[in-house]
Amino acid sequence: MFKIQQNIYKMDSWWKIIGQVMNRFPSADRLLEFKAVVEAGSISKAADQLYLTRPTLSRRLNELEASLGLRLLQRTTRDLFLTPAGKELYIRAERIAADVDATWKALKLHDDEPRGPLRISVPESEFAAASLFTEFATEFPKVELDIVVTNRRTDLRAAGIDVALVFGKINDPSLITKSIFSNRTLAMATSSFLAEHGMPESPEAIQNFDCIVLRNSEGLPEVQWPLASGKTLKVRPRMLTAGFRLMVQAVYAGLGIGMLPESALSKNSDLVALFPDDVVREDHLRLVYVEREFQLPHVRAFIERSDKYWKNWLENW
Repeated sequence: MFKIQQNIYKMDSWWKIIGQVMNRFPSADRLLEFKAVVEAGSISKAADQLYLTRPTLSRRLNELEASLGLRLLQRTTRDLFLTPAGKELYIRAERIAADVDATWKALKLHDDEPRGPLRISVPESEFAAASLFTEFATEFPKVELDIVVTNRRTDLRAAGIDVALVFGKINDPSLITKSIFSNRTLAMATSSFLAEHGMPESPEAIQNFDCIVLRNSEGLPEVQWPLASGKTLKVRPRMLTAGFRLMVQAVYAGLGIGMLPESALSKNSDLVALFPDDVVREDHLRLVYVEREFQLPHVRAFIERSDKYWKNWLENW
């Protein structure tokens, strides 16, 4: 009898622990209620829309703030103002609500027709101007495209990004990555620049010349250029930019040495590769997304069309 009571006590303790874990964060309902308050502009109006009493919704909002330990809204007698934390939560709540709505609609219709919001991240504005997006929007009129331009590394889940085009390495092993283009990147300068400033005598001598330097995905200047030996070469920036196209144009204009794709040599006969066997890096453009097995139809359709399109687009860039 004692053993049975002891086992029952242990089971009860486990259920209490599980309950505490499950109640650690507010429910998704609180998130949608917060979104409704922001969009309605008042707790009273949101309460009417949600078929709740004003005191109930006000209490839930207070409990949400208390559970998060953050002030989400600044209240006056007439207005509500989002705090920085409130703005971030609202952006995420907006995206989650749209995804939930699109999911229910897709299940209700029980078809594979692409529909709903689709947020794409690209590293350059020129990517955003690609015809892929207008062609996709024409083919799938029920998809609501949202194209974000950033070369910063972004938490895809937190930012609500469905698919991202990313240069370089992906450090998050939980993300699905697909390499769609690769190219050797070499130190290059125009023959006119070299005629004026001279030819570096060795890879290490490049550090004595003006260089055009990109900022990386963290916004930091890439002043350490790779050597085939595994070491790096610290260069001197004459120009810093987060824009790849501007960096290319600056090198073409003879302003300095830059790391350009090997394919640039066939497009500009004035370019000279400097120590291509020594100063070299392998660059990849990847499609990155969160889910592989349970993709919504519009996400799957975009990934399928992206693969072939970007390969052709980059070869002619």
